[in-house]
Amino acid sequence: MVTEGTKSTEFKLRTMKCEMNFLSKSDGSAILSQGETVALVSVNGPLDIKMGSQSIEKSTLEVLFSSKSGKPSVQDRYKENVIRQTCETAILGCLYPRTGITVTIQELEDYGALLATCINCTCLALLNSGVAMKYVYAAVTCGVGEDGNIILDPTPAQREKCLADMTFVFDSREKKLITSFTSGTFSEAAHQEALARSRAASDLLFAFYRDMLRNYSHVIQ
Repeated sequence: MVTEGTKSTEFKLRTMKCEMNFLSKSDGSAILSQGETVALVSVNGPLDIKMGSQSIEKSTLEVLFSSKSGKPSVQDRYKENVIRQTCETAILGCLYPRTGITVTIQELEDYGALLATCINCTCLALLNSGVAMKYVYAAVTCGVGEDGNIILDPTPAQREKCLADMTFVFDSREKKLITSFTSGTFSEAAHQEALARSRAASDLLFAFYRDMLRNYSHVIQ
């Protein structure tokens, strides 16, 4: 089932579409498009792993990112690290000691906000897998235009003219900032405005998640 996101009059994100349980040979999976940017994520685990990789306190999380080109880069490894740290804050790993959870992310199309799309798709795939989580999370990308204005989820044409990009990840309980990634040049005031607008816009993503889970639950009943 494909679910399409709704729009808000105050905060507008690019159209979102998602299908959960997309892959048949994984414990959980999701394919998500935000605008024309598309990511596919699969989750496997908790599974038995080698003793040398086990933790007696929690599960061992492995995140693998594959770019569309297929050639690994330093930026890909950085994306893996950012997504792994984000997932680790949300997953109740203490419930699965001495096991491993593997998250595999495939970039299908990149037309801006790829990191945010991958993070959101990962959350949906984890929900689909049934892994216990303290909260769900959502990522929002902002751009700082040449005039200093903040642009939520900029289109590729807008992104080309942006002086900076900012990606913020919030938890669903208290809307606390759990991950932040920025690039480019911007003022402190621009950063604070982007943070506030992204936090408010995250409501759209959490509403989209609820719609996805509601529709998916209806399908499997």
